[in-house]
Amino acid sequence: MNKFLTRAVALLGLFGATAALAAQGGECRSYERWVGEGRVNIVDFRGGDANSPFRFRLKVHSFEAVKSDGFMGPITRGEMTFSYPRQAQPEVAYVKDAPYPAPFTRGPAFGERVKYQAREVACNVFEVHWKEPKKGDTVTHVQDYRRQHVCTNITNINRQPIPTGFDPFDLRAQLDNKALLPDGSPLDKDGFGWFNLCGKMAQSRESDRAWEKLGFLVYEAK
Repeated sequence: MNKFLTRAVALLGLFGATAALAAQGGECRSYERWVGEGRVNIVDFRGGDANSPFRFRLKVHSFEAVKSDGFMGPITRGEMTFSYPRQAQPEVAYVKDAPYPAPFTRGPAFGERVKYQAREVACNVFEVHWKEPKKGDTVTHVQDYRRQHVCTNITNINRQPIPTGFDPFDLRAQLDNKALLPDGSPLDKDGFGWFNLCGKMAQSRESDRAWEKLGFLVYEAK
């Protein structure tokens, strides 16, 4: 493991331990208490693959309480920015055909500003979802701040044309309807993008510059 990866692992371990200690008291905090007040949330889906690009920096810009619909807990909406990693000073050269070239790509940091919805589903556990306008991906997180764990489902079905007759609430007009999709549902095709991942989270103050200390450039949302 090179020096960069060793430093990154150590920093993530430190941030995760700090946040976990804060959650041990058993206090049920709101979503804003966890990720507001100048904090950023670093999500790490790498597992045992240190070179995987599945790391994100989430910064929530706004919080709006939404009237409860009577299911589970309070709902919060707002805007946030997610950033993918770009190394400021790459130690590994960019290789186009490498399995995971993203962390080693030179150039400006990149990401997107999105509208999100967060719902409390248990004490310090939140379901958070958003759609990425540029790519069309839909993302759903279950974020457990007691354990500092996160699981996600990501789809890119919206990159494919959806027939005007499609109706998610009508069993006769869904994606298995041959009249709507003569070539079959996009969900049955090998190229359909659907990912389910689990990993760890770490919260820190933005002023701590945790993302930068990991060697990554910051994406500034507009």
